[in-house]
Amino acid sequence: MKELERIYQLIANEEYVALAKLEQIKNELEELGTEQKSIIIKTIKGKKYYYEQWREKEKICCKCLGQVYPGSVFKEEEKIQQKKELIRLKKEQEFLVGQLQRIKKSLERERKEEKLLLDYTFEVFWKDEITARVYVKSGKVQVARYCEHPVKQLFAKEQMTRYQLNRIFEMRCFEKGRGDIHEILKNLGLTEYNPYEIVRKTHGVSYNDYIWFRFPGENITARDVLVR
Repeated sequence: MKELERIYQLIANEEYVALAKLEQIKNELEELGTEQKSIIIKTIKGKKYYYEQWREKEKICCKCLGQVYPGSVFKEEEKIQQKKELIRLKKEQEFLVGQLQRIKKSLERERKEEKLLLDYTFEVFWKDEITARVYVKSGKVQVARYCEHPVKQLFAKEQMTRYQLNRIFEMRCFEKGRGDIHEILKNLGLTEYNPYEIVRKTHGVSYNDYIWFRFPGENITARDVLVR
């Protein structure tokens, strides 16, 4: 829980900074005006003049800046370039804010899920050989490891958070973004993608190895759950 909370606070802080930066950019743009201006050259009576041009609704407006002379409109050009750069930065910042808000929303769901989870335990097997017993209580996860074999042992540490355990569950699940996700969840009797609930149904079985989970009250062996 602490790890998830730390990540959530980090993302929330990043969102706060990004929103402040976006607000600053918007204020700077407002000071430069809402018009998208450009500079053109018109020839009038044989002489060339700089004109500032912009659109107001359906009307194109122009303002004469004087006769063409090197550098005579550098201030206006500077403002136009500054505005273009601010518009670019605004788009980038809006994208960043959107990404951070999506991540934050996802983490908020995980926080709620962690709070709703009851304490539980389960065993991990390689075929019919027990390799670990996992105890989940509050925000802590304690792992009793009975095997050090790198292929058979799923857990590298004896302690972790529920957030980290949930990531391990995700690795034992099918991909969240697959096209037939809703059909698969329906077949499992689930309405949403919840890694814990999925491994309760699938026993965390994978085609890549012989690891599987047994939860309390289940009278099953490797033959009952493994797919190969």
